[in-house]
Amino acid sequence: MVEKKNAGQKIAAPVRLEKDDKPDTSGIKRMQFGVEGLDEALKGGIPEGDITLLTGTSGTGKTTLAMQFLAYGARHGQKGIYFTLEESANDIIQQFSVFDKGIVDLIATQMLKIVEVPTVDYDSVKAILSSEIDAMEAKRVVIDSITYFQMFFADVMSIRKAVIEVAAMLKARGSVGIFVGEIPYGENKLSAFGVEEFATDGVIALYLLEKQGTFTRALRIVKMRSTKHVMKYSPIDITEKGIVVYPNEKIAPDA
Repeated sequence: MVEKKNAGQKIAAPVRLEKDDKPDTSGIKRMQFGVEGLDEALKGGIPEGDITLLTGTSGTGKTTLAMQFLAYGARHGQKGIYFTLEESANDIIQQFSVFDKGIVDLIATQMLKIVEVPTVDYDSVKAILSSEIDAMEAKRVVIDSITYFQMFFADVMSIRKAVIEVAAMLKARGSVGIFVGEIPYGENKLSAFGVEEFATDGVIALYLLEKQGTFTRALRIVKMRSTKHVMKYSPIDITEKGIVVYPNEKIAPDA
């Protein structure tokens, strides 16, 4: 096994596989995610009008991947909004500027907007989402994090209903949505409450796998309705330009 050093950790290098270049012939209209390797894994991109849960534990790159999705769209004429229920807009801009210094220009030209959403109550959050999307006519929408909906409800079925309701709101406006979720540490599940993945059309999960002191970053497309996609764990890397996915490589066997 070849190893790469990363912040004091050993990161396993991926192993090359034969390329799977079979085209998708479903005829579904797609929106390119805009991340190197991920659109190949998605057989061309996310189906237009779909809502995808982007989930993972802390530090796996969810915010970076979501911002890459918006930045790519903004540079190709598709306005985007990042709704943050936790971090400040300035923190997100500073963090992503490490990978893409042009993010400030995209915001200045009103192709991309980061909105801090006060978590007062569910109806207020929903009203802010609706008004901001309508005002900007946003085609790409990120909500970070959908897990915060727990603040407004006492049971998981109400959370699921709320996620479905917000997803329907985006679809009615012709927007493609990324709902950022969280995987609790040490738990073999895809979301905090076990319902978010059932309320969305697709699920993309990010992992930091560890075995014998070696860490491997990985991505798995768990589901994507109405389309073919790569099923396996794909190695990823966080480069100076952001996340890169390697769909034609596999995780090192001893990682």
